Amino acid sequence: MKEICCPVCDSRNHRIFGVIGSNRVVTCNSCGLFYTNPLPDRQDLIANVENSAQYTKDQLSKIRFFQARASNLFDRVENIITPGRVLDVGCAIGTELVVARERGWDCTGIELSHGSVEIARSQGLRIIQAELEEARFRDNSFDMITVNHMLEHISNPGSFLHEVRRILRKGGLLFISLPNVHAWQFFVRRQDYSWTFHDDHFLHFSTKTLALLLEKYSFDILDLYTSRWRDFHDNLETHSFFFRSVNNLIEKLGLGIEIFCLAQKK
Repeated sequence: MKEICCPVCDSRNHRIFGVIGSNRVVTCNSCGLFYTNPLPDRQDLIANVENSAQYTKDQLSKIRFFQARASNLFDRVENIITPGRVLDVGCAIGTELVVARERGWDCTGIELSHGSVEIARSQGLRIIQAELEEARFRDNSFDMITVNHMLEHISNPGSFLHEVRRILRKGGLLFISLPNVHAWQFFVRRQDYSWTFHDDHFLHFSTKTLALLLEKYSFDILDLYTSRWRDFHDNLETHSFFFRSVNNLIEKLGLGIEIFCLAQKK
């Protein structure tokens, strides 16, 4: 394990937030990022993902939710660019890519989990089982790259985003979703807020710190907001008026549990 500087602003000025599970979480005094410091060894991180059966099971149980999320994303994206080549980094069982393929996109996925790769490939998808930097795509290979609940798991977001920029064409789109450390429940539960504080989550972003990171690597943010006041997976309209009212208020205040960000390469 090694001590690191802040992955967003490179500062070494931090304070301890708490020891949560296996991780010592600190808060950067300069930009406010929550991150694990020191980090586990890289090979340990990879092994945890490769052998995670729970990860694959979770994707299968929420497939309709992920289908709807993907449809909403491509509805938005196709108002900006026409269908082209899309890469889903951390594509899991390939749900988003199946939706994209049906809409005319040329699809490629990156995934480390053995179980998820098998399911994705069984659907006829092009899946590379390697880290992004090891895939060795050509410059300007993709019109869009999506990163769903993956950025919080990696140890070096700087090298990751540098590679994303290299393989994304000028004007191409980057979509990121991840947990919101400044969701309303965090302010109630603090260190016990398990939606973000997992043993395999090493970066804990707010809308502010995610924006700072993307701006650092020369991305223009087109859309940045939070979603859902609770981890529900059915349609919002099936819930009561009270439930929907609370959800709308939480999202309006930027306190939803999940961050969605659409950005464009300068």
